[in-house]
Amino acid sequence: MQVFESLSELDPADFAAGSCVAVGKFDGLHRGHQAILSQLDRAAEQSTGEGVRSRTVVFTFANNPLSYLNPNHCPHPLMSRAQRLEAFEAAGVDVCVMVEFDEAFARIPAEEFVADVLVNKLRARHVVMGADFRFGYRGSGDGALLERLGAEYGFDAELVEWVEDNGGDQVSSSRVREALGQGDVEAAHRMLGRPPVVRGEVVHGDARGRELGFPTANLGGALEGFVPADGVYSGWVVIDGVRREAAISVGNNPTFTPNEQSRVEAFILDFEGDLYGKAMEVQFAHRLRGTVAFESLEALIEQMHDDVVRARVLLAGE
Repeated sequence: MQVFESLSELDPADFAAGSCVAVGKFDGLHRGHQAILSQLDRAAEQSTGEGVRSRTVVFTFANNPLSYLNPNHCPHPLMSRAQRLEAFEAAGVDVCVMVEFDEAFARIPAEEFVADVLVNKLRARHVVMGADFRFGYRGSGDGALLERLGAEYGFDAELVEWVEDNGGDQVSSSRVREALGQGDVEAAHRMLGRPPVVRGEVVHGDARGRELGFPTANLGGALEGFVPADGVYSGWVVIDGVRREAAISVGNNPTFTPNEQSRVEAFILDFEGDLYGKAMEVQFAHRLRGTVAFESLEALIEQMHDDVVRARVLLAGE
């Protein structure tokens, strides 16, 4: 997948055969976003002429626009830039234009964005976006404007309606964050279409888990992804491309260090080995319980054994 990080890098010659463009923030790449990418791919297939398929392009932002427009209300991202790029590539996207949303970009009028970026630079033949997405200076551009300009400039404008969750509510990045903030990783999984993940590097901890008979791999470094609410979960870890079952703890240790900063650590089932310094992805499947302080070491160890048993049973059904 080809990646461009600024508008100045775009050369119309690279898109001489035309392109199909999806525009949006794509935070989390949830099922609603996946529906947009599916339509993007379908449009590219239908645009094939003389054996040449139009390139599929995702136009998105390296940062959440709110980080510039209203920093105090900007949410934590569901995915890092690297995670989003990897997801776009896995979805078969040909080109990703991931630009910084800054003062210069914020001032581009909606009509100018369409004419200069989508039409002149990307040679768009088909443009897809969510029906509720806004673009251009002060969010003045909407689906109606895109359709009108499409008729003027000769591209097809397609608005994809929202995807509903099981309960009939709209799948959205904010609802995924809300679910994770409540520890409801199963609801987040339904909306994402995959387990929610956090990744980082395995770092040294306080070795207390090893002393209790449950050695854990502690996630550290610059964490990528949205960490769910404190609690104990079942799930998986992926290290060196190998996926293993795990019981996962998020939070401090209220029995020993109640004032410590929250952290993510995984007890990998049926595994022994040195993992320090390795990249690790943690995938959350089920919430087992919240974090509580235990009155005795024996009670804590008994609960940890029970957590592992429940994790095995739940993961066996996946």
